[in-house]
Amino acid sequence: MNSWPMRVLVVGVVLLVVAALVVVIAAVPPAGADTFPLATPEGAVRGLWGNALLNVSAAAAALAASRVEPVRVSLRRALVAVAGVAALLLAAHLITTAATLHRHGPALRGAVAALRACAGCDLAGGIALLAAALGRRR
Repeated sequence: MNSWPMRVLVVGVVLLVVAALVVVIAAVPPAGADTFPLATPEGAVRGLWGNALLNVSAAAAALAASRVEPVRVSLRRALVAVAGVAALLLAAHLITTAATLHRHGPALRGAVAALRACAGCDLAGGIALLAAALGRRR
C-alpha cells in the first residue's frame, strides 16, 4: 500500500461497503414499513437489498483487482474502472429512490436522509475508484 492509487482504491472500497451497510441498517426497515397509499414496500426493499449487494460486489471486484498480478495492468485498471462506474450508477439509483420516498411523508425522513448520505458515499467511492484506475502506474 505504498502508492497513492492503492490508498485511494482502499478509500473507495471502504466508502462502498459503508454505503451498503447504511442502506441495510437505516433504509430497508423504514421502506419495508411504508404505509403510503399505493406504495409497494416489497419492491422498494428488494431494490435496496439489490443496491447493497451490488455495492459490496463492486467493492469486492475493486479489491480483487488490486491482487491481480503486475503483468496484467490493463486488466487491473479495467476491473477498478468498471467498479467505479458501477458505483456511480448505484449512486444515481439511490438518489432516485430517495426522491421517490421523500414524497411518502415524514415517517420516511430518516430513510431519505440515509439514502442521500449513501448516494454521496457511492459517488465519492466511484470517483475514488476511477481515480485509482487512472492513476495506476504498475
